[in-house]
Amino acid sequence: MSRHRQTGHHLPTRVYFKDGRYRYLDPAGKWHTLGREWDRTAREKHDALSRGAAPPQTVSALLDAFLIHREDQVRARDASKRTLADNEQEAKMLRIVFGYMPASTVKRQHVARYLRERTDREGKPASVRANREAALLSSAYAWAMGLREWDLNENPCYGVRRNRERPRRRYIETRELAAWKRYAPKWLRAYVLLKRLTGARQGELLTLTLPDVTERGVSFGISKTGRVKIVRMSWALDVAVQTIKSLHNPKKATPIDQPLFRSRTGHAMTAQGLKSAWARAMGAYIEAGGTSFREHDLRAKTASDLSTSRAQELLDHSNPATTRRVYQRAPAKVRPLR
Repeated sequence: MSRHRQTGHHLPTRVYFKDGRYRYLDPAGKWHTLGREWDRTAREKHDALSRGAAPPQTVSALLDAFLIHREDQVRARDASKRTLADNEQEAKMLRIVFGYMPASTVKRQHVARYLRERTDREGKPASVRANREAALLSSAYAWAMGLREWDLNENPCYGVRRNRERPRRRYIETRELAAWKRYAPKWLRAYVLLKRLTGARQGELLTLTLPDVTERGVSFGISKTGRVKIVRMSWALDVAVQTIKSLHNPKKATPIDQPLFRSRTGHAMTAQGLKSAWARAMGAYIEAGGTSFREHDLRAKTASDLSTSRAQELLDHSNPATTRRVYQRAPAKVRPLR
């Protein structure tokens, strides 16, 4: 039984990036080098070897090409690794439905029907996932329309109304967070405290390095805008940072960039590593009778516990309406008639 692919989910079956090159592993167990880049030449070699690759000019081939472009963006730091990982997952379902359709034949009614009828594994409507997948498809078409090798005259996603999304309303009570911490390791508790104090996004926290922390405060690179934000140092913020630093293992070789959050090997903590640790702690909390909440709900708790103006500043929102509508979830407290 073959093991599940860990990376490169956008690549065809049996194609891997190995030793600096894309390679095809045939059914007999022999490796065939395709090239340094997953370009047209590499795909043609793969077609000849596998006889099962996506035909050219299909939606599947379009998604393959766009994800290679997205990888280039990640290397150039114009997109995050999280965006690439999300896109790889979104492309899977798009390939199932649209994969072998010629890209030029996809129409607006096809996209509209997909948005209407997309369901999850349990058969329940997956309207939010459908929106994200349609957004990826739209981005792929918009990118390809500017390239000579793609004969595309229009983007079938333009003008198609997306599914309505209701903002999540889960608010974490302080007592819930205190109870959850009993089941979390010390580094994860420090991560939660740092996130609560700064309102930073997950990607911004995981890319923090030791030089980003000074006596002035903690310097964040804002992933949405590319700006730099410094959260001024406070007593509580210093406690969180010093706790994280104290957990670093001096025997582990530390990479040059000196990440603040590290895995057991001393390298930067990945989103998947954080997700696994979060799931273990949350599983134990739920088993003990707690109610589930998500890591992303912590930003909403920070916003909910502040005034709109302060929350907008800390969460780096350009529009206060976004802060009020999506992130401020605490129940309103009003006085009775008498």
